[in-house]
Amino acid sequence: MTGKPAKTNPAKRKRPKTRVEHIPFVREVPVVASATMVALRYVGAWLRAGDEESGGFLVRLGALGVAGYIALYFTEKHPGLWYIYGATGLVVVTTVAVRTGLSAGRTVQDLEAAHRPAEEEDPQDPATPNDHETVGEQDPETAAPLATPAEADSAFALFIEHSVAFAVRQGRKGVHTDTLLQRIHQEGMLADWTEPMLRRKCKSLDIPVRTQMGIQGRNYFGVHVEDLEQALGRPLRIPAQLVPDLTPNAPAGPPVEPPAPPAEVAFLAAPADPD
Repeated sequence: MTGKPAKTNPAKRKRPKTRVEHIPFVREVPVVASATMVALRYVGAWLRAGDEESGGFLVRLGALGVAGYIALYFTEKHPGLWYIYGATGLVVVTTVAVRTGLSAGRTVQDLEAAHRPAEEEDPQDPATPNDHETVGEQDPETAAPLATPAEADSAFALFIEHSVAFAVRQGRKGVHTDTLLQRIHQEGMLADWTEPMLRRKCKSLDIPVRTQMGIQGRNYFGVHVEDLEQALGRPLRIPAQLVPDLTPNAPAGPPVEPPAPPAEVAFLAAPADPD
């Protein structure tokens, strides 16, 4: 008697369980969400970068609101614009994901691991001081020089005064505030400062800043020589490199460059936020 192979009911076969990561595009959801949040941060930074004193923030916010209203107004007459808006949003989110290093397929655990704080440094790292060496016992030649807030403020005010004096020597009436900040950034100082912060610092030190000052065909905030001399109650001090050599037959000096900010400027305290 020959045995026949037992037939199994297809309905009773064990089907593989479908897991979340097997569903198409699910693993891309965290990337899209993160890229969207980054894009919104860019928009918020653009709004905050508006000039605070002349109402630039409100102007940018109003422009953004008007643009949104116009976009919604035209969609009532042309519903097909929703597809264009959606495609534009997809392109923006994809661009942000690529520029910020978010790769397709990263899971939520991957994103959380990327934002975890770095592990503590190895206590045996030779770059860190050992337990037997205190701060006072460090080599004074390798210790970074510090400056008190008063010294930093004084150095900053002197830098402004010398910069205006240099501009007057070049035939101008003053210097723009963004030019001052650019010279400070070129020396690797106050990298996180913005131009409105520099103006608020000038205001806290009683350094007058004009809202509009034309220099070489460009109107912007700036420090005028007449305003600064009136605030100081005396003529400006001239930097050493601008003092001419009156010695007979003296060789010509090196090309005159704008004065560099003193090292104490690096320890300048950030101005208080406006109320």
